[in-house]
Amino acid sequence: MTANAIDPGPTDTGWMTAEIKAAVLRSTPLGRLGRPQDCANLVAFLCSPDGGWINGQLLRSDGGIS
Repeated sequence: MTANAIDPGPTDTGWMTAEIKAAVLRSTPLGRLGRPQDCANLVAFLCSPDGGWINGQLLRSDGGIS
């Protein structure tokens, strides 16, 4: 059994005000907001055989903010 956690960072799901979006865009090295698919792709990887050796980790999928 494996156990991992994902910190998706600021993800554009409709909750951000224009001011928050602008601040996030200024702070991320990739210059965009996170998308739900970004986190979903990471979950899919972790659940695949390719992610089978990763265990007990907190993975940040935040575009480099942290």
